[in-house]
Amino acid sequence: SSGINAEYGEFQTFRHYFKRINLSTMISLTSTDLSDIDVHQPSLLERYYTAGYAVDTGTEEDSHELIAQHLNGLCVVMLPPSHPIHSRTVTEVNFRISETCDRSVVTLSGKKKKGAQFVQERCKLCVVSCRDGTTYPVQACIRGKIIEVNQRLKSQPTLLTSHWDSDGYIAVLQPNKSEEKMILSKLLNKEQYQEHLQCSHQAKRQCVGE
Repeated sequence: SSGINAEYGEFQTFRHYFKRINLSTMISLTSTDLSDIDVHQPSLLERYYTAGYAVDTGTEEDSHELIAQHLNGLCVVMLPPSHPIHSRTVTEVNFRISETCDRSVVTLSGKKKKGAQFVQERCKLCVVSCRDGTTYPVQACIRGKIIEVNQRLKSQPTLLTSHWDSDGYIAVLQPNKSEEKMILSKLLNKEQYQEHLQCSHQAKRQCVGE
């Protein structure tokens, strides 16, 4: 094993290239015929991460979260487009979840990341506030150490929606080595999640019809 430092460095490299996920940044619109370009190429998120979805994690309906696990085991917490914040204007992301606990204060030392905050599945990572007064707690959804939180969200909270799958990530967690391979088994895969959304939408339509 090359150790968590090397693994985290590899993760940082891929996160650096997140900004290139949008195909338009890689194609010159002044080039020749775009019809020959495969616009369905997998993104770096799809290529190097496996997604697991946690549903109804908050007090509001459809408060879903996405846990993207990298090949090195590290997990990134994001809010997918189905989350209610994507139909609102985000005004604040607050990592201070109590008077004595601020998730944005991350102090790590050594290969074992001593000093990192350890969280359980239901622990809050932050609270998201929107212009209409609604607030949404974001949970960790997995057990692990907080390696990093996205400090940019404190000054640029709208990244949560404008770049939810890249610069708008919430946090990076390191699960226990013994639990790494079981993380995603406790969450919905992409197909199961799509089925969940479909059933949820059908139930809503039926309620409206009644």
